[in-house]
Amino acid sequence: MKFLFSISLALLVVAPAGAQRMQMMPTASTAAATGGAGLSNAGKEQPAGAASASNNENTSEPSKPAQYEAAGIPLSGIVLMPTAYRGHGKNAIGLGLDINASYYIGRLYGKNSYSWTSSKTNYLDRVGLWLLTTDAKMLIQTEGRRRPAIASGVQGIFRFRDAPQSAVTFTVKATGKTTESYANAYLVMTKRLHPKFIVSAGYSEGDMPKVLYQMSEFLSKEALSLTGHANQSVPSGMLFGGFMWLPKKNSAIGAEFIIPQGAPQSPKLINLHLGTLLKLNFEISYLSFKGGWDLLGMFQFRYNYFPR
Repeated sequence: MKFLFSISLALLVVAPAGAQRMQMMPTASTAAATGGAGLSNAGKEQPAGAASASNNENTSEPSKPAQYEAAGIPLSGIVLMPTAYRGHGKNAIGLGLDINASYYIGRLYGKNSYSWTSSKTNYLDRVGLWLLTTDAKMLIQTEGRRRPAIASGVQGIFRFRDAPQSAVTFTVKATGKTTESYANAYLVMTKRLHPKFIVSAGYSEGDMPKVLYQMSEFLSKEALSLTGHANQSVPSGMLFGGFMWLPKKNSAIGAEFIIPQGAPQSPKLINLHLGTLLKLNFEISYLSFKGGWDLLGMFQFRYNYFPR
């Protein structure tokens, strides 16, 4: 985790200067070709073969950054996790800063198969989980015709609850801190398969997997002890990804997948970004784990602070 944090911070500091120097400084081969062409072409006509070779050289150069119309909404993240884009899809090397607020209001429906629960079906239970996230990233590679955009960044997460984890189905009451802060570092790549369809995938190191254990009482410390995972720590590695479809310039529909690696009870979270259809930024989340699953309702709002 410290290694990925170090790389992310180094990229956030060093990459802008390096990118600027690369854009300003011509390569030796380019300078030589320019000077040589000026001398050799003075006073005589360029042969047809030389013109053909010049065209071949141009086609071998790296492709220019892809140009897309800016969206009317932030494309820098889907729900909880980021994409490689900055702001509303700005495809240029540089920094980006987002503030994301999420509120998991409650469980709509869920099932479990544990022997120690008094009920195997649960519905309309309060969760009351708030996540306030600051997301700083550095776009280190622009998106081209074939290459994806790549970004590295860090997240700072403040978590608090306005309701304790439910204990209705437990023989042992679930307890835990009401507030906590997390940190996360990530590397993510994003590509448009179509001007209106975006896919993204990444890897993170940090505390983000711990967030999933706050979304259900079946993943609390007391529940883990009953399933043979007493005092087991939560690994820091996590895969994430998803897609976004832009039916309109100012609306998006998408899905996000969060998969901690080697975590107790193997929790997996799917966030469905359906605010365009359900209005009021209301989203649906599906949380699965060994022995059960929960369907959660949540509100989410992403504010793009930079670039505008």
